[in-house]
Amino acid sequence: MCVGLGAGTLKGLEMLEPMPESETDIGAYPREVVEQVWQLAQSVPGNDPAVWRKDEFGAWLHRQEYRNRHSEFGWEIADGGYRMRKLGMASLRPMQWQNHVDFLVAVRNQAVVTADGLRNARRLI
Repeated sequence: MCVGLGAGTLKGLEMLEPMPESETDIGAYPREVVEQVWQLAQSVPGNDPAVWRKDEFGAWLHRQEYRNRHSEFGWEIADGGYRMRKLGMASLRPMQWQNHVDFLVAVRNQAVVTADGLRNARRLI
């Protein structure tokens, strides 16, 4: 359905400008952890897995949009206990930012953001 082009773009979408990552920002994870969590996202055949992946709900994620809530492809790390050292890396999941906000307020059973072709859209479940 979605075919990757050249430098990791989705067909019909231009390359997004990278957001700077700063390990000094509140809530930031070390780059190594961010990369390990990125690897947990679903790769999609025909798309560069270093640039485009999907979260567990099927929403598109763009690697350079980590922590960017102004992008429909922005993503965050859903933390189910890492900061408390309960489960370590096993508790971390990559999640489209709106899905992550829903996860934080426990309304995941009402609606999710998922792929609709080349875009993301909110769907009732």
